[in-house]
Amino acid sequence: MVLVVNMIPNSLSGETNQDSEPTIAVNPANPLQIVGSAFTPDPTGAGQAPLYISNDGGNTWLLNFIVPSEVQTADITVAFSSTTNNLYAGIIVMPVVANTPRLNILRTSNFQSPQTMTVLVDRMGQGVDQPFVQATTVAGADRVYVGDNDFNATPQSATVDLSTNAAAAAPNFRSARIEARGTGTAGQDGPSIRPAISADGQRVYGAFLGWRNATADGHITADVVVVRDDNGGAGAAPFTALVDGDGHAGVRVVGNIAFNFNGFLGQQRVGGDVAIAVDPTDSATVYVAYADLQGSTYTLHVRRSTDGGATWSAADLRTVPNATNPALAINSNRTVGFLYQQLTGRGAQQRLVTHLERTVDGVHWTDLILATVPANIPAKQFDPYIGDYDHLLAVGRDFYGVFSANNTPDHADFPNGVVYQRNANFNTHTLLDVDNRTSVHISIDPFFFKVTE
Repeated sequence: MVLVVNMIPNSLSGETNQDSEPTIAVNPANPLQIVGSAFTPDPTGAGQAPLYISNDGGNTWLLNFIVPSEVQTADITVAFSSTTNNLYAGIIVMPVVANTPRLNILRTSNFQSPQTMTVLVDRMGQGVDQPFVQATTVAGADRVYVGDNDFNATPQSATVDLSTNAAAAAPNFRSARIEARGTGTAGQDGPSIRPAISADGQRVYGAFLGWRNATADGHITADVVVVRDDNGGAGAAPFTALVDGDGHAGVRVVGNIAFNFNGFLGQQRVGGDVAIAVDPTDSATVYVAYADLQGSTYTLHVRRSTDGGATWSAADLRTVPNATNPALAINSNRTVGFLYQQLTGRGAQQRLVTHLERTVDGVHWTDLILATVPANIPAKQFDPYIGDYDHLLAVGRDFYGVFSANNTPDHADFPNGVVYQRNANFNTHTLLDVDNRTSVHISIDPFFFKVTE
């Protein structure tokens, strides 16, 4: 069964924001409780940033304005702990002062409450970019891992900020620097640093693009690096369990890849994607997705390790051209989900197609098209157009995810069905305001989906 829902509430039927770069969090203790995030502003233009909240498994959504950031955030990701019902978020606070992004790590024990989320970490210095949060609970204690690009640590900027007691009144967070090699003329690592936690919470992986060189026009050479910690990051030297042949911590899955950090697929910027997922039934089995240039074509790749990241498949399990925003998840049946967005067609006929592919063996893949929408409408308001990432996770056998896309109400654009909360006429392909009569311009909305295995 497939459920796809436009997350914009009916009360905001008149909004035309570029609601891009979404994530979701599903409460493992109660999967009916789901929280989402995107570049969505407070519609009053005066308050705090909102979270999308659902109490019915994603069928309906409301906004709750509890994120301590002016009107909206820059980056934001969210994650629930395993059993304590705590919700965590990593955000870049607005306004961004002097072009220096400021990191907050947040917590709430009740995502439905109007109480502003508690700030656990507040750091700026030279700036921190693209926080990506993951969380779990071990022996009653919440463990939180936030992958981020910390410019305070340049030239080796890949970082995981972590706490093994994140539910405490005053939790201790530490910054684990996970880049062990030089970054050459790049002077930093790529923005995407992605943690992944095993089912028992003891083994934690991290994937990132170790930049090695950069040119003035944005051409990058990089390594795809995976690090691992076998004690939840609690030791004196976290994320050093994997050592490569050069004697440095972190195994290079692929070396010397190339891409353009200023590249585009249609209106969507690209410049180095990475994703990672660990098998919940076997913490030694882990999948990585990354992107590079094959000739002049921006291309996604999927690789697998079955020995805890020590060695990797020499060939791709899956290769997808003209695609971006990879996300990976593995369900309790060991089915791998691979979410991505692909640009197809030419000129005015270009479309952005959102795929969820699944495999049980890495060889045979089934493809589920969630959306195929015009890529040139609406015109971009800012970068990123649909976001530098989308999001996929698994709870039990089910896959949950979110992506942003053109919101034209056209059943042909959603071949597996869609539900809109906001007013829309699917016969005339027109969005309607709260009065259900006045037409509204097409924009970018977040779309939640659930695939029941």
